[in-house]
Amino acid sequence: MIRLGAILAQHSQKELASVPMRVQDSCELVMLPYHRLHETPTIYRQNQQKVDGFVLTELAYAYLLQEWGSFPIPTYTLSISEQEFYKKLFQLSLRKRDLDFSRVYIDFIFEANQYLGLKEVVGADAMPYTLSPVEVNDQIYEAVLDEHLRLWKAGKIDFSMTRMSNIVQDLTDHGVPHQYVFPSPESAAAQFEQMAAELAAIKLAESRIAIGHITIGDVEGQKENLNEWELRQMLLHKSLLEFSAEKKVPFIIQKSAASFEIISSFKDLKMLTDNLTHCLLLAYLEKTLPFPVHVGWGVGNSMYKARMNAQSANSMSTAGKTSGTYVVTDSDQVIGPLGEETCLQYRNQINDYIQRLSEETDLSTLQLQKILAVLAKTESNELTADELAYHLGLTVRSANRILNRLEEKGVAKILYKKQEKLRGRPTKVYQIELPAEEDGPK
Repeated sequence: MIRLGAILAQHSQKELASVPMRVQDSCELVMLPYHRLHETPTIYRQNQQKVDGFVLTELAYAYLLQEWGSFPIPTYTLSISEQEFYKKLFQLSLRKRDLDFSRVYIDFIFEANQYLGLKEVVGADAMPYTLSPVEVNDQIYEAVLDEHLRLWKAGKIDFSMTRMSNIVQDLTDHGVPHQYVFPSPESAAAQFEQMAAELAAIKLAESRIAIGHITIGDVEGQKENLNEWELRQMLLHKSLLEFSAEKKVPFIIQKSAASFEIISSFKDLKMLTDNLTHCLLLAYLEKTLPFPVHVGWGVGNSMYKARMNAQSANSMSTAGKTSGTYVVTDSDQVIGPLGEETCLQYRNQINDYIQRLSEETDLSTLQLQKILAVLAKTESNELTADELAYHLGLTVRSANRILNRLEEKGVAKILYKKQEKLRGRPTKVYQIELPAEEDGPK
């Protein structure tokens, strides 16, 4: 069952009284009320490990996004749809038939949400007063309340509409005619059910198995002996346990004669690699161990698939010039080395044309796939031997040989020679026309 944490203002809780029962077949709704915005970061962090996702008020969402820049787990807002907004406007116009909407203040429509489309409907001249630019902090309630009261006392408005439950009593106390606008129980339940469906899909994807395959690298200038090898294994095992405790990720560690294997989930792998961009585990091991290690991550729907992918990824790390981490996903996508400027993403799948070109040029299918990845990364089909050598970890001589082979087969052509200096040999720039995976020859 999906658990959804609802971080909503205390004053709005009664509006949702019937909603938990409405959604009980699709999710468990955990109500997490707050009084002031500064409370929301603590509430979020304290419950982050207990729920699959959060739903916040629009204010709380904006406040946390401003504080953190992003959210660690799926996070949604409970909002008023345009359809429901116009329904409430229509109901209001029926109750107050003489109401002039240009003399109404609405504090939840502004430029960022395109005024919920109202400007296009009524035109600029008939637009109500809307929220002025205001900083999203703990004083926002007082700032918005002051604007309601200022317009009311100045005789500029006859009615107020607000989404801030915290100021409703103050509006009443000051005699300002108003309406508190909150999603109906039916609308809120529909939004929660949609969120639960999305979280279920995410949870299913993240439950895939992720395995890390870790090997000890060669230590230059040191002669290997059994005691040194065993000491390194002990130190590596100790560092893995300490990393697991520090990151609060309880993965399973298995030791073999020549490697360690850690078993986790794809969800945890994304956390341990900053969403497949930088390997926190390798950074930790490089900091704590006096010898190099190689890390490869594999993802799969079965232990066998994840293990094979992890071993393949580890081989890529071992073969590289640096000890960077590689990831092979269950869809055979290769990503690595993580955190390096030379990081590439490509699918380890081969179409007929790539296979045929490999046979004709005597270049490996892997080299051709990597060249495709370089072109995609640089968003250009022009390369020099220096650039190819840098991205593929080759010598310039080897890169020249590859480009010459492609030119011989009509897949590349020399566009021009770039003269870097007044003296010396000019640099050849190649235009390469390799097809995408699903395409044929161009």
